Amino acid sequence: MDILIIDDDAVDRMSAIRTLKNAGLNTGEIDQADTGTEGIQKALSKHYDAILLDYQIPPSNGIEVLREIRGSLGNSTAIIMLSHSNDEALALSCIEAGAQDFIMKSEVSVTRLKRSILIASERNTLEKQVEKSNNQLRELAERDTLTGLRNRHVFDTTLSSELERAKRNNSQLALLFLDVDNFKRINDVLGHQAGDEFLKDVAKRLEGIIRSSDTLCRLGGDEFAILVSDLEQLEKIRALSDRIIDAMKPPITLVGRSLSITVSVGIASYPHCADTAVELMKCADVAMYRSKELGKNQVQYYSHDFHSKMQKRIELENELKLAIDQDEFKLFYQPQVDAKTESLVGVEALIRWEHKQRGLLLPDDFIPLAEESHLIVDIGRWVINKACEQFSYWSKLPQAENVTFTIAVNLSAKQLKDNGLAKYLADCMAAYGLAGKYIELELTESSLEDSFEAIEMLHELSKTGVRLALDDFGMGYSSLSQLKKFPFEILKIDKYFVQDPGEIDSGLLAAICAFAHSLGYETVAEGIETQEQKEACKALNVDRLQGFLFAKPMPAEELKNNWLTH
Repeated sequence: MDILIIDDDAVDRMSAIRTLKNAGLNTGEIDQADTGTEGIQKALSKHYDAILLDYQIPPSNGIEVLREIRGSLGNSTAIIMLSHSNDEALALSCIEAGAQDFIMKSEVSVTRLKRSILIASERNTLEKQVEKSNNQLRELAERDTLTGLRNRHVFDTTLSSELERAKRNNSQLALLFLDVDNFKRINDVLGHQAGDEFLKDVAKRLEGIIRSSDTLCRLGGDEFAILVSDLEQLEKIRALSDRIIDAMKPPITLVGRSLSITVSVGIASYPHCADTAVELMKCADVAMYRSKELGKNQVQYYSHDFHSKMQKRIELENELKLAIDQDEFKLFYQPQVDAKTESLVGVEALIRWEHKQRGLLLPDDFIPLAEESHLIVDIGRWVINKACEQFSYWSKLPQAENVTFTIAVNLSAKQLKDNGLAKYLADCMAAYGLAGKYIELELTESSLEDSFEAIEMLHELSKTGVRLALDDFGMGYSSLSQLKKFPFEILKIDKYFVQDPGEIDSGLLAAICAFAHSLGYETVAEGIETQEQKEACKALNVDRLQGFLFAKPMPAEELKNNWLTH
């Protein structure tokens, strides 16, 4: 073993060397230093298995030298402190500072020194093993187990410390939040194992484009964060964001399928957007949400205007949660007429929100938010119950004895994930004494998920006896093969094909009607506002007509007075 002796007394050094050579140790080189400065230099320039360090060493003392060596080398070398003093407090201080043993110079004998070096070396070995284990545990605690990236704990700690450093140095930093687009679909279709491989590939691509000084973390799920410190020019972030988008362009192959990867990125910076860690994270999250809202696969920078919009959105969501309990929702009803007789054959139930401050809100003002916040399940059930209750009341009116019509209720695609929906619908019909043939459920074509779960749920709903209608037909991506999977009986033709005379002339409306009738679907044309549109639909044998030409959506009492007559 190689040994270094740091002692300013040449006689003590020579004595220690003789003792070492007589100790029977497998010694290699024995080097000397007569000052603390020289000893530190030698300790740092070469690995020694053991160091004998005099406590009284110029220019300071042995404990300061000990701490300097430990601070640079860690526990890689066993250090034994030597002293003429037998002060127990001094010995304890040396051990606490990192020495493996403490020997009085008067006790340095062959046996004592040999035993001390061996015990110190063994103790040093154990300390290195403990240090290695601690480092491994720390690494596990700081690393995301799936991707190997830094985890949320490291992100929070690093963001706070880097923000404080930026404040002291009057420098800039940027925070990027990234969210993988449509990741849930990958998990649902290909399984969680494929989803994990997908995330690992995303992490690897991100690692390949950042600087060594940047901090890349996986926050959880499909969310990642990049903290860019020591930012000289904010404009350079644009180059990084471009590299992120470009890095995701090559597709990934999973389970034999080639899949595209896109991410939505939100960027916020200090000091331009916020001056605290919490606020900076909020700003980056707002910007990332804006990327999602504007179509995904893009980068958006935080803006105060958008943040204000998001705050209002959060307030609206909180108010939406209370709207059912506070009885703020109302149903309006729009008649549907027979194309030949123009008599009432159906009504469509349309929800409205009587907001206390903003007045009457249409579905476009709050249904998208309800879908995003999953409140649509409760709202959707309320609509079904209220529509059944109202229809039951109408059907029992004396003036409605000779009037036969149906009621249509709109469903969100997200409601198809409500496993109890079919039972709830059946319970409502039973409670109000309604047969399924009087109830129609409308599902928008563009929002329909072509998945096993959606098909299964629609068939379950169909078993209750209700009729299913595909709304806005022609604006989505339906094909003949897709339609045959779903138990639809009614096609509602989108108003785009009805209201544009040019489209009518081109034959698109005629083709849609012919397609629907050839497959035995009942047809409903919505958006009828002129006589020309009405006549065009009649000529194409559309079964039902709906639109402002006949009536706008109206409260239940108005429909009763104007349409349910003798």
